[in-house]
Amino acid sequence: MSSPMHTTTFPELAPLPVLPDGLPLLYEDEEEADVGESNPHVVSDEILHLCLKFHLAGRPELQVFSNMNVYYRDDPPHPRTGSLPYVSPDVMVVRPFRLLPKEVKSYTIGRDGPTPLAAAEILSERSGQQRDLKEKLVIYAKLGVPEYLLVDPTGRYGVAERLLLKRLRPDRTWEDVRDSDGGVTSLLGFRVILDNDGELRVLDAATGKRYARPDEAQAEADARRQVEERLHALETELERLRQENERPQK
Repeated sequence: MSSPMHTTTFPELAPLPVLPDGLPLLYEDEEEADVGESNPHVVSDEILHLCLKFHLAGRPELQVFSNMNVYYRDDPPHPRTGSLPYVSPDVMVVRPFRLLPKEVKSYTIGRDGPTPLAAAEILSERSGQQRDLKEKLVIYAKLGVPEYLLVDPTGRYGVAERLLLKRLRPDRTWEDVRDSDGGVTSLLGFRVILDNDGELRVLDAATGKRYARPDEAQAEADARRQVEERLHALETELERLRQENERPQK
């Protein structure tokens, strides 16, 4: 399925400078209990990741990644694993210094590119209410991340209406932003709402275009294939009839 092209123009979103003093230490995966992720978390992650890639297809200088380690400090190493401090946003949008290859495994601020333009966290038992709503608020603010999207798919982790967009002010405090219908609109030109089935829906904020979710994209591909197979069968039958009509009559 080809990605749609967009004519929407976006404001030039830029992160604030990093404030290294007092930047908290987080070694995200090393410190988490291996409890696995819930299905609502996985589904929401897949929807955001795929749909934001569709939305930003017309901005080749931007890349969207899911669950990628973002290294943000040069020290200290983790005492057990030796890893440098990092966070793993569920989804993030970055403008790297140069296009990163598909096989890239991590993103280092200052080496691969500046601070992410947007980060999204989907609240769950594994990510933890405290980490996403407290520690990461401080880290993303000090890193200068312009927008921080919080998704509470089950409604159990304290986010009213299950969606919240935090926008960073110049003084490094967060402004809570929400649309009148409970959805949120990013400065990158996309909207996120809860659809009638209770799952996330991503739209183009300017046109209202609804991006296909992963299951819908597959259903669309299957339907297209069925149409193509039917057309091929009809063309074969027409060719058979043509050849039959061209045979000499006895």
